[in-house]
Amino acid sequence: MSQKLHRNPGRHSAAASGVGVADECMQVFQEVKMKHKWLYIIYRISDDHKKIIVEEKATHDKTYNDFVMRMKSAEAKKQCRYAVFDVRFLQNDMPQEKLAFFLWSPDGATVKQKILYTTSLKALRKKMEGITAEIQCTDDSDLTMSNVLERCLNKYT
Repeated sequence: MSQKLHRNPGRHSAAASGVGVADECMQVFQEVKMKHKWLYIIYRISDDHKKIIVEEKATHDKTYNDFVMRMKSAEAKKQCRYAVFDVRFLQNDMPQEKLAFFLWSPDGATVKQKILYTTSLKALRKKMEGITAEIQCTDDSDLTMSNVLERCLNKYT
């Protein structure tokens, strides 16, 4: 007697949530990692909950404040986001550029959003080599530039 394995249709092995990662996510990540082409990239989970997709690629005419405002706009919709920011700073008078990864899971996001983004995180992060700091943010204080710099500098101490 043969037994059949039942799989949940539409589920991917990429993450516990079944959410995969769109190819464009890694293409733009490589552009920021290797060429510093973008100041930041914001990722979101598609409306059908099947893939992580690129929501925005910001050029260098944007600022960290623009980035924070984009995160806050997701919060206004009770949603979470992932992001990569190309952090530039001076360390011992030497210019540095480090990549910071953000999981924006604001207190105001729905429980469903928080669970979906947390369980899908590994699918995206495991493909991103070269991240200096991973920052999980739940409120404005987590998004301050001083917090981001502290996290990037902690890799040197």
